[in-house]
Amino acid sequence: MPVEVGELQRILKILNERTGAVASAVVTRTGVPLASALPDGSHAENFGTMAATMLGALEVIYTGLARPSPAEIVVMSASGVVLAHSLTPKAFLVTLSESVTPELRKAVASFADEARTYLGAEA
Repeated sequence: MPVEVGELQRILKILNERTGAVASAVVTRTGVPLASALPDGSHAENFGTMAATMLGALEVIYTGLARPSPAEIVVMSASGVVLAHSLTPKAFLVTLSESVTPELRKAVASFADEARTYLGAEA
């Protein structure tokens, strides 16, 4: 089954609206953006590449410490929070928001369940 990009983009926009996230995307672990809801002027390719690089670096750290790869990572800064959440072995969701709230976590979990139905076998 191929990836249903239009449906993923639709639910990413809903995720952003419900949570106040500034940006979100479904990205392959190699950095290819499958779908995105980013601010105007943003480049989905750069966003995807950097998100995959961040996730990959953390997986190397965990593997080096004989730990399983994280299913979710949170990176906090003074200007916001990046949350990456595994969707499939080959794809993940990444969001940028002001903070990690219970509402954001609940919305991300709901998005993940729905998104998996739109991700094909190759994702």
